[in-house]
Amino acid sequence: MTEILTIIFNVIAPIFLIIGAAYFIGKRFNPDPKPISVLLIYLFTPSLVFRGFSSMTIAGSEIGGIAGVAVGVSLSMMVLGIVVTRYHHWNTELSGAFIVSVIMVNAANYGIPLNQFAFGDAGAERALIYYSVTVLIGNALGIFFASGGSVSPLHALKNVLSVPLTYAAIAGLLVNAGIITLPLPVMRAVSDIAANGSIPGMLALLGLKLAQTSIKGRLRPIVLATLLRLVVAPFIALPLALLFGLSGVSLKVAIIESAMPTAVLANALVTEFGGDAEFTSATTMVSTLVSILTLTVLLSLLM
Repeated sequence: MTEILTIIFNVIAPIFLIIGAAYFIGKRFNPDPKPISVLLIYLFTPSLVFRGFSSMTIAGSEIGGIAGVAVGVSLSMMVLGIVVTRYHHWNTELSGAFIVSVIMVNAANYGIPLNQFAFGDAGAERALIYYSVTVLIGNALGIFFASGGSVSPLHALKNVLSVPLTYAAIAGLLVNAGIITLPLPVMRAVSDIAANGSIPGMLALLGLKLAQTSIKGRLRPIVLATLLRLVVAPFIALPLALLFGLSGVSLKVAIIESAMPTAVLANALVTEFGGDAEFTSATTMVSTLVSILTLTVLLSLLM
């Protein structure tokens, strides 16, 4: 019990203090979260990804293993989501929103700081790899299913490639390998200033988004999506991590990242492409709150 309370106090609580503060600011002042979202997508998060990849010291096989788990869990969630929606014969809007909710994982806003607090810089570095992979595959699949299949996979991929995160990762790897060298002012602006704004910005955005969320909706689909996202996904991640030869911090981070709640971005995609946005918002809210319990238990087992 002491260990669980320590995890809640030292690892979970700092994250939810920021989320909670942003939540109450959102309720009190009702600010528009879109400018923060745009800055995160096009400036702060790419800077964080660039810094992570440019200073990375992880072996290539380890990077491949973490990426393999991220892809495997995402595809498994997609298949399970399709099976569940077809079994229940839900309409196109709810089915698309359900599948997007179980695929898209909050590996950044929540996952990176959680792994930072739990496992130090090594945890954050590995969480960044997991996030970079899931944001690419999650966005592509998310756009496709959020649109009810009306958007082609190629068009979905083009939307993903229009975001600078992929190019930031490539640039970081080139700098890490010594293939290119950026001027000192650029490195300092990106790595020392912009990258530091990403995590507080992500947590603040999550709080603001949750402040706009209502838990109205269909109880059974919300519970099912929450169970898949928080309970089933880490059980899928464990054998995949062992299969890819992961151990130590990499194994723990891969499992923890797979157990994160539904991403806030899922709601944005469903809203833009015509799905059941109310359901996705409610699932994000419920899975985020329930994750306080599930992640505490999971961390106590892993730590």
